[in-house]
Amino acid sequence: MESNTTIDLRKQMGEILHRTRIAGEPAAITRKGKTLACLVPAEWFEQYTAAQNPSAPAAGQDAA
Repeated sequence: MESNTTIDLRKQMGEILHRTRIAGEPAAITRKGKTLACLVPAEWFEQYTAAQNPSAPAAGQDAA
């Protein structure tokens, strides 16, 4: 996983988001050497949240 500082994120947000979305590369966001957050492709997050709450309908699907 690539690591980016908060300053990197501000300066290169478009590039970092592009790599995450298109290439599927997660990115850790750090400040003062500590990881604050991780950017992951939306599909990864959707799969994670679906696994946490299996009774909820999948994104984009209507409940019957």
